[in-house]
Amino acid sequence: MKQLYFGFLISLVVFGYSPGIAGERPVWFSSGAGAMSGTANIAEAKGFFREKGINGKVKKFANGQTGFDDYLSGRSNLSICNVLNVVLTPFDLSKHRIICTLSHTDTQTKVLAKKSRGINGPSDLRGKTIATVRATTAHFYIDKFLELNQIPRNEVNIVFMAKKQLPKAIVSGEVDAVCQHGMPLEKAKQGLKDDWIIFRDGSIHWKAVFIVAPKIWLEVNPEQTKNILKAILKADRFIQTHRDESIRIIAKAKGYSFEAMGEAVRNEIFFGLTLKQDLYMLLENMEQWAIDNNLVKRKTPRNYLDFIDYGPLEAVAPGKVTIIR
Repeated sequence: MKQLYFGFLISLVVFGYSPGIAGERPVWFSSGAGAMSGTANIAEAKGFFREKGINGKVKKFANGQTGFDDYLSGRSNLSICNVLNVVLTPFDLSKHRIICTLSHTDTQTKVLAKKSRGINGPSDLRGKTIATVRATTAHFYIDKFLELNQIPRNEVNIVFMAKKQLPKAIVSGEVDAVCQHGMPLEKAKQGLKDDWIIFRDGSIHWKAVFIVAPKIWLEVNPEQTKNILKAILKADRFIQTHRDESIRIIAKAKGYSFEAMGEAVRNEIFFGLTLKQDLYMLLENMEQWAIDNNLVKRKTPRNYLDFIDYGPLEAVAPGKVTIIR
């Protein structure tokens, strides 16, 4: 009797996550509001998921962390998130796996400063007030940016705000600079008119977003997993050959203007399914940074070696997997 009950519970988990074909139970992807998950939006909008027998649906959340929480609660089947979402969240790594990186960038996060405050180069940030969002990639970036430019933390005033507060804070003069990416910077530039300067350094942070799936789902649905990756591979090709249409699709899905999304898609983000060694390094670096800054309760770094499942992508596109093993 206990075995039958246990089997019933397992069937609920498995069939609750089952992709099915177009017109059947949707496969829900949780996603933040940024452009980096855009190929999943294209795969949905252009019917690439349906072509592969997947009723794929992308849910947009205000940020990747909210989307990741939705996934962990069981309301989404898969999550499109970034490293910090994983690092900052206490959950059982053994029950989940990264199956691919969707996109990456090393130029998206920036420091936007007010020129009228006498800021013409990074060294001029000494003595200034810089706003960012706590426990985000921008927080990580400004720490490393100051370190790279040999500016001690005690020589600047770092303040934490909500993302939507950043444009008003710098336009009003409440702060001298902000560190962020995307819409907050676009709004800040509009408000500042010509009174702004951008600093960015591609050596600071390799940012990536990836798909996380339940381990049991991957074990029960290997063909569906491969078909999801095939659909996104087709979206990768589409974004290269139909750039303007891709920008329109992603802008509509994320609530951006065509112009703002065009800047990100054309100049900041590399779209392409991969599993690179950089991903392991990124997880390890962010893990240690989070511990050093007391952003997590644990004092011993978690082991991410088994958190990446390279099998599905290697079966579909072996040349995309370059993880050393």
